[in-house]
Parts: sequence; structure tokens; C-alpha cells
Amino acid sequence: MSNLKQGIQKVKKIDYLPLIFAYAVIIIFFSVCSPYFLSFTNFMSIILYASIVGILSLTTCLVLAAGQIDFSAGSVIALGSCVMGIMMRGGSSVWAAMAVCMLISALTGVYNGIMIAYVGMNPFIATLAGMQMFRGIAYLLTDARSITITNNVFKFIGRARTMGVPNAAWIMLLLLLLFGIVAKYTAFGRRIFVIGGSQKVAYLSGINVKRDTLLLFVIHGVVTGVATVIFTAQLGAALPAAAQNTNFTAISACVLGGVSLTGGKGSLMGSVIGALLLETLSNGMNMLGVASFWQDVITGFVLIFAVTLDIIKNRRKGSSY
Repeated sequence: MSNLKQGIQKVKKIDYLPLIFAYAVIIIFFSVCSPYFLSFTNFMSIILYASIVGILSLTTCLVLAAGQIDFSAGSVIALGSCVMGIMMRGGSSVWAAMAVCMLISALTGVYNGIMIAYVGMNPFIATLAGMQMFRGIAYLLTDARSITITNNVFKFIGRARTMGVPNAAWIMLLLLLLFGIVAKYTAFGRRIFVIGGSQKVAYLSGINVKRDTLLLFVIHGVVTGVATVIFTAQLGAALPAAAQNTNFTAISACVLGGVSLTGGKGSLMGSVIGALLLETLSNGMNMLGVASFWQDVITGFVLIFAVTLDIIKNRRKGSSY
């Protein structure tokens, strides 16, 4: 009996538990409203397109938990995608193109990390400037034109399935397990949450705040590179105007998943579920023929609701925004 009570208490402590209930309600609602929604094929489609935001939300969650923010991820995806398109059009191998994409994405993380940790620039301003610069470079490199990419390796990564599940989803699951271990069982992961709780306390505890912040943004850049490869593979083209709202969607997924915008708290699993919920919501509304502008309104309302709940939760614990 005591074990049962302990189990119930553990379940109650899960930050993203309300999100799971909300997700269940959304699934039931769309299943009743559309006969085509509740099918294996449709759910695999949802997972396929949610994988990009799901992957990006993993390190976005850690960035937010560290008390930082990144608005440049969508532009990094556009830049990396365009570089891959140019290289492959010029005859480079797909592996070389992906390697350069990952390198560029890591370098954008270096830029963000240095500007924020060492220069002392506000993360909002630093990453907003990066967002403008990276996309501007993508436009310059492509002369504002799209580049079609046809490659079997890309098709396998972006659209093929293994055991009926999209390969992109397997990559997302692998990264979820990896960063779950990093966040929970490594000193670096624990330091990130301490830094997010209070940089002053972290510094006084002997944590090299600047170094860990820089490393976090570099890791975030590398994971953004992974998301870039999958995004480009799914799209089959490199577009300088692509992924404009992807970073905001990833932040929304993290907030829905229980990440506190004040830092110090976050859930990787909750962030991934948040990404799935947003894609499920979009998929269901498309099936019901909801106009795109109404979809934006509804998605925005869902985000405001989630942030409001987070504010109320923090106030009950004695903190505030």
C-alpha cells in the first residue's frame, strides 16, 4: 500500500502530467470530429513532422533551463540547408554537405555563446541579431532562390521508415535518451540547471558559468544541425525563407512541457510531448478545414494558457516573473 502511495506521489510530481491529459483530450476531440484522424498512418505522419521541432526542443529546453533563450534556430536551419544545397548542386557528396552543415551550425552556437557568456550581451538581443544575420547570409548565398535536392540518403533520413516508424522519429528518440542521460546523470547537465536557478549561486559554487554557457550553445547548434538535415530531407529543397517559425514553435513546445521561462527547471520528455501536441493540433485543424489564420490564433491561445499556468505555479511557490 505504501508503495502504491509513493508511486502516486511520484506521478503527481511530473510537471508535464497536465500536458498528457490535454493531449488525450485533443486526440479524443479530433477523433470524434474526423473519421480519418485516428489511424496509424495519420499518427506516423504527425510524428514525422513533429520530429524536427521535437529534436530542436531537446536543447532548447536546456537553454531555457539555463536561464537563456535562442531566437536564431530557424535561421540556422535555413543557412545550413542552403549550404548543403549549394554543395550538393556543385557535386559534393551528401556526407560532406552534412558535415559542413553541422560545422556551420556549431559555429552559430559559438557566436551565440560568446556574445552571451563572454561579451555579456542580453540573449534576446544576441540571438535576435543572429537570426537576422544567418538568414541574410542564406539569402545572399542562394540569391534568394530555392535549390532542389534529390538524394537517396536524404530520402532515407527524412522520409523513409524502419519497422513502420519514420527514421526521423528514431533519431528523435535516440537524442531524447542521450540528453536525458546528460541532463540527469552528468555533472554538466546538473550544472546547467544550477546556472538557470541562479548564476550567482552557480559562480559561488565553483561552476564556470561562462564556459558551460558557451558549451551549451555549441551543443544546441550541433543539434540544430541535426534538425537541419532532417528538415531539408523532408522538404527536398533548400529555401532561404524556410523554418521562419520553427524556433518559436520549439520554445512553445518547451513551455507547454513545463519548462520555466525563469530558468532552473525543464523536462526533456515534456518538451517532446509539447512538440507532438502542437503538431497534432495543427494536423487535426487541417483535417477539419480550419483556416490558417484561425490556426495561428488557437495555437497562440494554447501558448498563452500554458505560460499563464506556469506563472500561477511559480507564484504559488513564492517566485514570480
